[in-house]
Amino acid sequence: MNVLTSMVVLSYFCRSRLSALAFAPSRRVASRFDGSTTSRCFASYLTVGEVCCKPRTIPSLTPSTTPALSHTATRLFSSPPNTETSIIEVDPYSEQAKQDFVKFYSSLPVQEDTSVIDTDPEKAHKALLRLTEQVLQWNQRLNLVSRKDCTASVVYHRHVLPSVGLLPLIVPLLTQQQRDNAQQLKIVDVGTGGGFPGLPLATLLPNVQFTLVDSIQKKLVAVSEMASDLDVNNVRIHHGRVEEMYAGQEGKREHKGRYDVVLGRSVTALPRFCAWVADLLKKGKGDEEEGRLIYIIGGDLENVVESRIQSDRPIDDLLQRAAGSSDKRALIFTAHDVEEIAEESGEKHNIVRSGVSVKKKNPNQGSRRNQGERPAKGAWSKKTNDGEKKDRGYDDFKRYEF
Repeated sequence: MNVLTSMVVLSYFCRSRLSALAFAPSRRVASRFDGSTTSRCFASYLTVGEVCCKPRTIPSLTPSTTPALSHTATRLFSSPPNTETSIIEVDPYSEQAKQDFVKFYSSLPVQEDTSVIDTDPEKAHKALLRLTEQVLQWNQRLNLVSRKDCTASVVYHRHVLPSVGLLPLIVPLLTQQQRDNAQQLKIVDVGTGGGFPGLPLATLLPNVQFTLVDSIQKKLVAVSEMASDLDVNNVRIHHGRVEEMYAGQEGKREHKGRYDVVLGRSVTALPRFCAWVADLLKKGKGDEEEGRLIYIIGGDLENVVESRIQSDRPIDDLLQRAAGSSDKRALIFTAHDVEEIAEESGEKHNIVRSGVSVKKKNPNQGSRRNQGERPAKGAWSKKTNDGEKKDRGYDDFKRYEF
């Protein structure tokens, strides 16, 4: 009886160990092989199981006999093609990167007008490469961009080029502005961080005035130094919170309604961003052109935002490169739409400013006594000359002189 019980327990133990060894070490065994070779992974599972429990017969786990298991293993171990990785692997100093940029730059609607943009694409490409080198140097001292895999290819393809990709959206506004009243276009980049997207655009648009805004001063110092080293003279920086730019100290409103374009790149939720920048945009009064918000974002959007998008262009489409290289897209809103988004989302009423504000004097507001409030005990009162005896609290008061 004891022998029979032992055999049953041993048989159950072998089946349990076989199941555990057949599937448990999947990550460890699969890591030794190429993830795309699914059959080799299953062959390894069988080898482990056969060694541990030889007497038991195991059916062959091949992709043909187990299609569902094969599909699961393929999804787990095989890596889908990553177009963004292949794009980033392109050396920005290579001839291929240069030709890709020349193709994009030559398609801009500048009509050989050198007052709008420098028409030499090779010169523009060299300027962007110099900017890439500056970002790499400064990023060693402070965190301008993510330091993970921070190489020239990553900075150029993920930060510099997507910023320059906004040119097809800005250049038409620039030519229209110059044709109407010959005024300089004013652009503000809110939450610029390491200077993106404002600094690459300012490098290629010398006749546009850029204001780069951020709340972290050390990043703005780096951006200012990079602009100086690159001889970019059309950039000024503003340290502070954007919601305080148009309600500054002593009632100054230098930035209120002054900008033709507001730029942002994944700064915060779009309704909140609209509440911050709504008062910076020109409202389009009279002959004045209405301002625009151009925002780079990825992922899903709120319903209040989707219903007011004027233009939605993927970054890959703007740069004329293969789809899937980036999940970001550029959205355009008018100043009126920005105001409506801020109002309907409720973010307009949630703005908290930390700066000094000037309180308006209420003409109906008087002193406590005029409002009929009881004065504090012991408070001084104005002396009256109505002839009445002063109430000292007692009638037999006498002043003695020595």
